[in-house]
Amino acid sequence: MAVEIVLPMLGVTVEKGTIIEWFKTEGDPVKKGESLYVVEADKVTTEVESPGDGILGRILVPAGVEVPVLTVVGVIVAKGEAVPDNYQPMADASQAPAPAAPAAPATPAPEPAADAYSAATPQADAQNYDYDLVVIGGGPGGYVAAIRAGQMGAKVLLAEKDTLGGTCLNRGCIPTKSLLSDVHPLHQIRKSAVYTGASKLAANVAKMMQRKDEVVTRMSAGVEGLLKANKVTLAKSEAKFVDPHTLELSGPDGTKQVTASKVIIATGSRPSEVPPIPVDGKTVINSDHALSLKQAPKSLVIIGGGVIGVELATIFSLLGSQVTIVELLPTIIAGEDPEVVAALKSALEDLGIEIITEARAQKVKKGKNGPSLVISDAAGNDRTLKASLVLVAVGRAPNTEGWGRDALGLEMDGPFVKVNPRMETSVPGVYAIGDVVGKSMLAHTASEEGVVAVENLMGSSRQMDYDRIPNCIYTFPEVASVGLSEAQAASRGLKVKVGKFPYRFSGKAAAMGEDQGLVKIVSDPELGEILGGCIVGQHATDLIGALILAMELEATVDDLGEVVMGHPTLAETVKEAALDCLGRAIHKP
Repeated sequence: MAVEIVLPMLGVTVEKGTIIEWFKTEGDPVKKGESLYVVEADKVTTEVESPGDGILGRILVPAGVEVPVLTVVGVIVAKGEAVPDNYQPMADASQAPAPAAPAAPATPAPEPAADAYSAATPQADAQNYDYDLVVIGGGPGGYVAAIRAGQMGAKVLLAEKDTLGGTCLNRGCIPTKSLLSDVHPLHQIRKSAVYTGASKLAANVAKMMQRKDEVVTRMSAGVEGLLKANKVTLAKSEAKFVDPHTLELSGPDGTKQVTASKVIIATGSRPSEVPPIPVDGKTVINSDHALSLKQAPKSLVIIGGGVIGVELATIFSLLGSQVTIVELLPTIIAGEDPEVVAALKSALEDLGIEIITEARAQKVKKGKNGPSLVISDAAGNDRTLKASLVLVAVGRAPNTEGWGRDALGLEMDGPFVKVNPRMETSVPGVYAIGDVVGKSMLAHTASEEGVVAVENLMGSSRQMDYDRIPNCIYTFPEVASVGLSEAQAASRGLKVKVGKFPYRFSGKAAAMGEDQGLVKIVSDPELGEILGGCIVGQHATDLIGALILAMELEATVDDLGEVVMGHPTLAETVKEAALDCLGRAIHKP
């Protein structure tokens, strides 16, 4: 598949750029990240890197020509692949867009969009459709995609049958963070030795739920305001494909059909089920139900030791519930670094949470005093766990039904919609993002996939890089990771140098009473390239941003070690871990 080389956005006010020199000629091999050409705009020159690996198949805009930003200036193809016929070169500067005539227009010119369509975008074709883009689903992937398309000047419709914000805002990320924020002071006070009467302190669960609902309502209204500000049409309707360019909208105002040049599927996911354990919403609940409880259950058995399971276990344990986690795999939060898992497991057990791994949930027995969950351990022995409630938290399943998938004939990847790194499906003009594609079922992944999809359909050339997507777990302590772990690097045959810095050596962590934690950085021993890292500790989900930024800017551990962090701050732990990769940590014995 051809990869487009695009003249990038060069600043908020920059609309055009002139290519000064191409460093490669047609037929030359190129690698992702290698400088391809230099462009001048507003008297500033910038080298533009290759968006992918392959062969420079065709230069569309030669040196000396000024073109608008986001114009496709070249094409990369695979070895032996022909350049598609629709990519035709611009012979010389005489073919560059001519300046506007000085005569005054008969009517005022419209305000220019923040971005513009590139020359390769079939904007003329879009005139035959009601919308340039229809987005199905208003979660963190869908609404971000709609806003970005609006910023780029597209005529956009967003169809959402439920409340704006999707699972993340209404039944996931934001509600759980609201509840975790409320129980965190309770946790700090109880473990501190400087307070008296801490054991008698309790939370008002009903008021916590009320505050959570208020936060969700305010945030959802904020999303609607952002859509209006970017001229996105909101249809509070269910959308279903009739064909790749036609959708049927069904809502309170009836049913109608709309057409679109491009469509993005962003239909999200729902709580997964365990077939032997049917959810009834009363004694057996899922995460949606758990976030609406008016009081904490006396005892709670959670099936699933992933992110959802451990976060809800933290909340309800601090609210007074006796919590047990049952996990099928040998460890909770599978896939994270073993040192991180061990630290989190210890912290959860300190809260009084029982963790049972390598155990399979078999069935639920309902009795007068509540349900009992029958599990079998690795040896096949059965055990019965009594509880007030059983919570099924085994992950999420993609919403691939109800929006007319069969009308498209989409190629699937197991239960998910199959896409390429540009977020394109097997049907031209149809894109898919977020949980429905299953690459990384996280809200911030969906948002970035939405931006990538929109910029591609608008004529740019972007690809998702999942190695730069952070994983965040909001327990006490928090857990965050990005890129390759030490084990993953080893599985790829990479030699690594690991740097570590424990929180207990941090002055800020000690002063906060939060010295339980660790920063770990995985680097290349020769180049110093940061391959990944993980953090367990207070504010880990914020601190991981420093590592992501360093990776994005291709900074080395030497570079990160030279950054002056404020003192005392937890950010110093990241600097010290980078220095430890070099054997130069200052505050580590």
